[in-house]
Amino acid sequence: MSEQRLAGKIAIVTGAGQGIGLGIAERFTREGAHVVVAEINRETVYTAAEHLSSLGREAMAYPMDVGDLDQIDQMVRDVVARFGRIDILINNAGLSNKASFFELTPEIWDTLQRVNQRGLFFCLQAVARQMVAQIPDEVKQAGRADRSYGKIINLSSIAGRRGRADALHYSVSKSAVITITQGAALALAPYNINVNAICPSVVPTQMWVNLDKAMGEANGLPPGEWYRRRVERIPLKRPGTVEEVAALTTFLASSDGDYITAQTYNLDGGSELN
Repeated sequence: MSEQRLAGKIAIVTGAGQGIGLGIAERFTREGAHVVVAEINRETVYTAAEHLSSLGREAMAYPMDVGDLDQIDQMVRDVVARFGRIDILINNAGLSNKASFFELTPEIWDTLQRVNQRGLFFCLQAVARQMVAQIPDEVKQAGRADRSYGKIINLSSIAGRRGRADALHYSVSKSAVITITQGAALALAPYNINVNAICPSVVPTQMWVNLDKAMGEANGLPPGEWYRRRVERIPLKRPGTVEEVAALTTFLASSDGDYITAQTYNLDGGSELN
């Protein structure tokens, strides 16, 4: 790339050990950012950071559980101790599982909300607190800023746009991400910290492999058939790609997105119209 839009920025990407998170982290690295790989999977967190470092920017492996508030606070302290500041947060870590309406239990519900909703918000809050602390006192006292002092992007899902009978708990968690994005954006607007969200549709990652297996078994379909039918319902007749999610995320994280906040973008080939 001739111009690195994130040159020198410090970015935390949660769930960056694989899939969409890793794709975003790789794009950020190529755009000049130093990336913190915040990932619960200890097998992928180090290999991901090693891969990113090989691209020419310092990457930090940080094994952690975003559902644990103490670990979130410690991560913020450790990242600041190493890099001096935080410029970007990508709230990507999340859980997904299938459970029909009558199969849902408090345990299934709480396990998923702990990460997708509670963990996402408190990670956002902790990083936003650090971003505000980095702003000059005169800017904070003025209650307005003439440039962006941080970018926060939350990964929701088109499942958050309406209820899903076979994944109600998941759609609730992703709907909450949209509301959290809007509220946080308004709370952080006086500091010119931008908060936005992205709702991907079908993106061929391990999550969709698992979903195809579960839904195929539930509906008596051979492997790959449920996924094929799901893609066929997309107006553009194809799934999205990790690279396309990373491209939109990079736009919002760069100075190109400085006047955008409190918005949620569908990245879904026309599946949702709101």
